[in-house]
Amino acid sequence: MGLHVRDLKPSGQDKNAGNGGDVIKHSVYLALLDVLCAHTPWCDELHVVEAHAGKGVYVPGAAAHVKAADDPIMRRSKLCAAQEKAFRPSPAGLGSIAGMNAGEERAYAASAVLHAFALRDLPKKSLLLMDCDDRVRKTLARVFAEPAFSRFDPPPRVLSTESSEKDLLDRFRRSCFGRSHVVHLDPFAFVVGRKHEQTRERYAELLRIANRRVESGTLGALSVFVVWGRDNRNAGLDLCWNGSGASNGYRDLRAIIGGERRIVVEWCWGQYFAMLLVVPPAIREEVMERIEGYCKPFER
Repeated sequence: MGLHVRDLKPSGQDKNAGNGGDVIKHSVYLALLDVLCAHTPWCDELHVVEAHAGKGVYVPGAAAHVKAADDPIMRRSKLCAAQEKAFRPSPAGLGSIAGMNAGEERAYAASAVLHAFALRDLPKKSLLLMDCDDRVRKTLARVFAEPAFSRFDPPPRVLSTESSEKDLLDRFRRSCFGRSHVVHLDPFAFVVGRKHEQTRERYAELLRIANRRVESGTLGALSVFVVWGRDNRNAGLDLCWNGSGASNGYRDLRAIIGGERRIVVEWCWGQYFAMLLVVPPAIREEVMERIEGYCKPFER
């Protein structure tokens, strides 16, 4: 088989693939996964759920990714090692992507593919990928039809959903997730104003549920990726001062998570980003140290 650029249908996500948000976010994902896989029960069973899963593979990567891939310091990062693993010759990896412009374009493996390779050899695992975009879902299905994932049992599941947040809330209320589940909300374009109150309310409820479930040992972990884009004013208010004044704003969401379970990662790389993680207290310090180490090569 083998992937060709034409298999990776264009979408609105392309311009952000491999940018300063992606490289840190995916480094955090890898750090969390590596720590979980070193401890019970996750070393025996781990189920990853991604909301807004994306296409899995992007071409071209953003300029930041292309530069990072050639930087000798950044090449020593865990993320670059995971990228190289993803594109090893088939069937160990996806192989090279045909049809790229040599020297100008660089394939980038995003979270769905990174998670699939990281989970592939676990005794019991699953990968649930949610996205509202039909073109994105078809691309994901094409990527996971590659021989590299023939050993992934059960196959990664790609789910159509009108609202990932609404769908996840319903699944939480029906107790669909357990101690071996990790849920990622990705990406969350942070919104202000009255018309977005329902979206913020859903994130607040998701975090309240996750906080209780992780505390009681009935959920593995949850993360929320927050993007302000180029809304520097509200990003500054939310990150540095008292918040934008919106109900269930970033500071409110952050405060929902108990301090012994909360990990906060905030950064600016052309745009403003943050991640809120809810993790078991027993592994919190280890996860924080692993995140710091995995992200250090990307410090500017």
